[in-house]
Amino acid sequence: MIRFSDAAEKSADFEKLEKYIDIKPSGAMTDQEADAFWKAEFQKAHDEVSLDEYDTLLSEVFNRSEDELDIDFSIDDRLANILDKFSPESWEYMDDPEKYAVISEFVSALGEGLDLEDIPEAVAFNDKNDAYGFYAPADNTINLNRQYFNNPVELVNTIAHEMRHAYQEYRAVLLETREDSLYRVNLDNYISPIQLPGGDWLFFTDYQDQYVEADARAFADLFTETMNYE
Repeated sequence: MIRFSDAAEKSADFEKLEKYIDIKPSGAMTDQEADAFWKAEFQKAHDEVSLDEYDTLLSEVFNRSEDELDIDFSIDDRLANILDKFSPESWEYMDDPEKYAVISEFVSALGEGLDLEDIPEAVAFNDKNDAYGFYAPADNTINLNRQYFNNPVELVNTIAHEMRHAYQEYRAVLLETREDSLYRVNLDNYISPIQLPGGDWLFFTDYQDQYVEADARAFADLFTETMNYE
């Protein structure tokens, strides 16, 4: 999952960012055996979500907006004090090690606030494309594009957005609530935009309007709305 800027004509290296599971039969199969294999795989996906009917949940995953979501999360004094460090007046006088320290502090506080058992590590990358950052489940890292470090409000939004994705992955495994089931179904059926020749993107609106992306945007908005210096 990756956070883009708002326009659809963006570029990113999806081959290194996307998480996927390669499901395939081993060895040669007859048509009948292959058909039985895939039916079993689809049934397994349905059975894994035990809190509600899979197809009912699937119908609630798409065409969603952050405006309709009510995020149950409070910004406590600790988080408010960290956000103050991202104010432009403070941020512009920090050197790189100081900025990384504040970023790590924010990630740690968010991880604790979200009750994550394994808090991600924040790492930076250099890329000229317009991807602000992404969460990589494989190594549990929040990856942030250095070119946006000069915009602390955008940086806060990206960190919060990607930390919410880490939370979604964690809760989708626990499957303790109906929201956990929505996360699982969406992650099982995640829509990634496809880059077209010329730089445009196919399925970009579908990507933006799925539940996990709307949920991550709504969570991130809690923090940028708290910052009074946008």
